[in-house]
Amino acid sequence: MAVSKRETDVVVIGAGISGLVAAKCMKEDGFKVTVIERTGEIGGLWTFREHDYGVMRCTHINVSKYNYCFSDFPFPEDVADYPHHSDMAKYIVNYAQHFNLVELISFHTIVTSVIRKGEKWEVVIKSVEDQGHTPQGTEVIYCPFLIIASGHHAKPSLPKFLGQETFKGEIIHAVDYKDPLTNGLVGKRILIVGIGNSAVDSAVDCTTVGRCKSVVISTRSGAWIIPNYIFGFPVDLYACRAFFLLPWRWANFILERIIKFVSGDPRRWGLNPKMRALQTQPTVSPTLIHHIQRKNIKIVPNIAKIDGDTVHFVNGESGQFDNIIYCTGYKIDLPYLADDMHSKVLDEGSNNIKLYKNVFSPALGPSLAFIGFVQPASGGVLTMSETQARWFGQICRGRVQLPQKHLMEMDMEMEMVAQKDRWYSSARHTIQRDPIVYNDEIASFFGAKPDIIKHPAIAWRLLFSSCGAAQWRLQGPGQWNGAAKAVQKVPLTDLMHYSGMAFALFTGMILLLLLYIMWYMMSLLFENFIV
Repeated sequence: MAVSKRETDVVVIGAGISGLVAAKCMKEDGFKVTVIERTGEIGGLWTFREHDYGVMRCTHINVSKYNYCFSDFPFPEDVADYPHHSDMAKYIVNYAQHFNLVELISFHTIVTSVIRKGEKWEVVIKSVEDQGHTPQGTEVIYCPFLIIASGHHAKPSLPKFLGQETFKGEIIHAVDYKDPLTNGLVGKRILIVGIGNSAVDSAVDCTTVGRCKSVVISTRSGAWIIPNYIFGFPVDLYACRAFFLLPWRWANFILERIIKFVSGDPRRWGLNPKMRALQTQPTVSPTLIHHIQRKNIKIVPNIAKIDGDTVHFVNGESGQFDNIIYCTGYKIDLPYLADDMHSKVLDEGSNNIKLYKNVFSPALGPSLAFIGFVQPASGGVLTMSETQARWFGQICRGRVQLPQKHLMEMDMEMEMVAQKDRWYSSARHTIQRDPIVYNDEIASFFGAKPDIIKHPAIAWRLLFSSCGAAQWRLQGPGQWNGAAKAVQKVPLTDLMHYSGMAFALFTGMILLLLLYIMWYMMSLLFENFIV
């Protein structure tokens, strides 16, 4: 069979949200773009698929629509604060259609290899059937710029426990969980391993929809559970620049006191977190603690061993189960990269990436960008992917340059040290970043970081509100005329507003006191001079 060849300016691997924003940004910068997508739909995990990669039937976004949206294409106002996955999928389709991105996408296509050929990238692709599993024809695309946006939720991470092979029931990963009916879990005894957002959603779903006989969550590190709303506002709206100006241990002290005030000490509910609240990505749930209180869900520590249908835990407890769901995260998977490239990007056997600002490999240069390979500590990955893509577009156009290789490597080493001090040691935290802090830094590289002095009408919000995605469209390349209005529509929480007013009042009083002291001292000096 003959292999066809063609050229384009940019190849984007993946048509999830990160791939779509990357394609849109590169298209707006005047590049000819080709997007490669394994499935027949856009949206990545936000497209519900009965028998393939995607969200659960019950999934709602655990970040509010203000902070998980495209920066120049807000959600419709009638959508709930935390949209259902069907609303998210519809929103993504509307975005792609509005900016004419669908025509750029080669559906039912997989990438089999990526190698460097001179000044261009050689991307070998194959058309496929059966949701991307049966290879058909082969094509080679040559391009000067390449974007990998296939996501870091690529390959399920599956733990191994002593005696696991003796378990009589079914063991699945969260990627295969859709709902209790589809997975045949109704009325059964369920053990869920992990306590991230997927684990908690699965547990609540099994308890309510599945009417399961028992639901137990096993966790080795515990968790801080944060409700969707705190004092009437979506919890992610409390993330703001003023809060991030505090030393993280001070900010952590404040957050933990608020959590305990709203939900009680997590140890009271058996959650027993081994880390501070700001050392991990929060697990957001409005109902988990409610079900723990009613004994619909039980929390136990890590698994010691499995013996048939009996699972033994490290605290000496045991229980009998029909099914086990591993909600144990994912590994970054880049199977199409040549071995020499792979080793320059990712540490084998871990989620440690060797990327400057989570985007560029110093060893591979500025023509290859990894978009979306970052884990948001609060807020969503969408704004981070978009800021990364805009930065890459400016670099490709020659308007911005990366630092020299040795400077990037030095910065990466410093960030690694800071990461170890800041985050709890686990695979999920190797690419963890605070979205506002991260976006501000990346946006500053190409002139899009919001300048409070240039925007006095919304300066207060830029300090004490999360401001939403549009704030990075207020200025710089890709500036959007509707950005300021969109920022003003993001609710400003009462707590941050009045805290800001109290801080301003306190600062003003200190300044007045200092001025009075200076005036008094000057008066004494003047009197002594006269005498």
